[in-house]
Amino acid sequence: AVRESSHAGAAPAQFPHASLAAAQLPQRRRGKGLASPLLAVGLVVVGGGAALMAWQGLFRGVPQADERRAFVATREMTITRVTNSGKSGAGTISPDGKLIAYVQNYSPGKHEAGTGSLYVRQIGANHEAQLLEPGERIFGGTAFSPDSTHIYYTVFDKRDPKGALYRIPALGGPPTRLLGDIISMFSLSPDGSRVAFYRYDPARKQLSLTIAPLDGSPEQTLLTRPYNDVAFTGIPAWSPDGRMIAFVPDPSVTKHSDNGESETIYGIDIASGAVKPLTDERWAGIGNIAWMPDGRGLVVIAFRPRIGNQLYHLSYPEGTVRRMTSGVQGLGNYGLAITSDSSAMVADSYESSAQLWIVGADGGTNQAIRLTTGNYDGRRGVAGLPDGRIVYVAREGGEDDFWTIKEDGTEPKPLTADSFLDREIAATPDGRYLVFTSDRAGGSHIFRAESDGSRPQQLTFGEAQTNMPDCSPDGQWVVYASLLNEKTTAWKVSIDGGTPVQLTDYECVAPSFSPDGRFVSCIIPSESVAKKGSIAVIPAEGGAPVKLFNVVPFFWSYLSARWTPDGQALIFRDSETYVNNLWKQPLAGGPPGQLTNFKTEIIFNYAFSRDGRRLILSRGQTHSNVVLLKDFR
Repeated sequence: AVRESSHAGAAPAQFPHASLAAAQLPQRRRGKGLASPLLAVGLVVVGGGAALMAWQGLFRGVPQADERRAFVATREMTITRVTNSGKSGAGTISPDGKLIAYVQNYSPGKHEAGTGSLYVRQIGANHEAQLLEPGERIFGGTAFSPDSTHIYYTVFDKRDPKGALYRIPALGGPPTRLLGDIISMFSLSPDGSRVAFYRYDPARKQLSLTIAPLDGSPEQTLLTRPYNDVAFTGIPAWSPDGRMIAFVPDPSVTKHSDNGESETIYGIDIASGAVKPLTDERWAGIGNIAWMPDGRGLVVIAFRPRIGNQLYHLSYPEGTVRRMTSGVQGLGNYGLAITSDSSAMVADSYESSAQLWIVGADGGTNQAIRLTTGNYDGRRGVAGLPDGRIVYVAREGGEDDFWTIKEDGTEPKPLTADSFLDREIAATPDGRYLVFTSDRAGGSHIFRAESDGSRPQQLTFGEAQTNMPDCSPDGQWVVYASLLNEKTTAWKVSIDGGTPVQLTDYECVAPSFSPDGRFVSCIIPSESVAKKGSIAVIPAEGGAPVKLFNVVPFFWSYLSARWTPDGQALIFRDSETYVNNLWKQPLAGGPPGQLTNFKTEIIFNYAFSRDGRRLILSRGQTHSNVVLLKDFR
């Protein structure tokens, strides 16, 4: 439960539907806009590959910030890499500009077990000091104390599965636990005596922006909101004068424009509880926020389609915005801090690549063959065609388009070349139609096109955001996931369009038809990050699951469980450290067995070839490192 401070300057704003309403804090408009926010409150990852995805800030089922590739400065800014491990993040810099701290999250697999630790490095030096013994822990945010002598960090482990805030001397020493039940990211007050953070109350199904004194005094709840009305995203940021906290109330399903950009930054006055927008600018997602030390502006990490996560400067109080970085690579959401003299800034960078591979249906990795050399091949969709070709999503010039290639890696050809975000592709078994998710009608909807990519026809309409289509064996139906009112359910629609049919009234994502068309598999997401999700098998007409397999680890973005060609098993993605493999769950029951045995790289997507003899994989790497930025004003 959220406690209210007995000595707060004003009563906490409860934000009922009538108060502040549209004039100040935006309400959710049902069924419009993107899916989950960049940093969804209450979703903290506690495992290997998923931990990496937490730093990436993935949406579920929509194009997002995992599509980032390395960024460049737009002016005279200099960018220097601080770490080179490819596994570091949540970077922060001391106010005096002498030290940089960052984390490496725990990996549960056999190759790198127990690697969760906190590090500090003196600027200009090559040596890093490890402040914590490696352990089974996942980190959230980090920050230096105002006097640069201590490092604050949030951590999730067996003792504190809901998260806890700790403090440790910057030059080494024992950590001190300060506060429990704190979700991932936080902001220290200018004097270091209090901390602001978001709190999720699952019992009451509400979110709150909370201030907690670090001396154990009662907390102050600044505002609350029912979870089905608004989510808090980004990171709360305390202004240098201590009077205001900048935050992002994200109406996750609100779409203010056809490009899906709905998030903006608000400020709440701590004394009065008054809320006001700090800018009219909107983005598709907002990550970390940091005030400039003079209080004349904020630095914001925000996402936009096609350019990914970039760095922006928001002037205050004017509210004007300019982009500080550009290019085709991007920034992470967890690391951002500025020195007290504004001479240096630290952030997290992400570099990723994905290529198409092909292996036998038995998963034998010793015979794996790489087909492409691009940086984005198949990451957002891949499917087999009846003539032996592969259709996949590739990125050329910042645009997502469909390409085809033969299974021997020859004759790559573009099918489409437009400005729309087309992804999550499937094909009818006869190869006549391609079915895919696109933003060409605004938001996210299912479309059908001819096999050459021409004559796109919209199949789903309305406020719901639809994605992850799959085609029935007879080519007559398209099954898909539909997000409305913060709930994703499975539906199907005729390949010719018409009235859709709801298959589930419970949460179910990433549906896929069985080879005989009698059943549909889908993923029931885990209720918490510490638990596994389930593969559900439901009748093609809809209804309750006839089989459930509780085997799928938490991911920010679930892939469909693919049926084996004989219909006797389901293939799903599992994670071990920074490596993904495919596993096979027998439909008859029993434990799953490992199908592929890759020792490196992440599996971003996969599908069977149309003849069922091969598996098509999109595999690659994602590297996270801490970077130092200077001359950015």
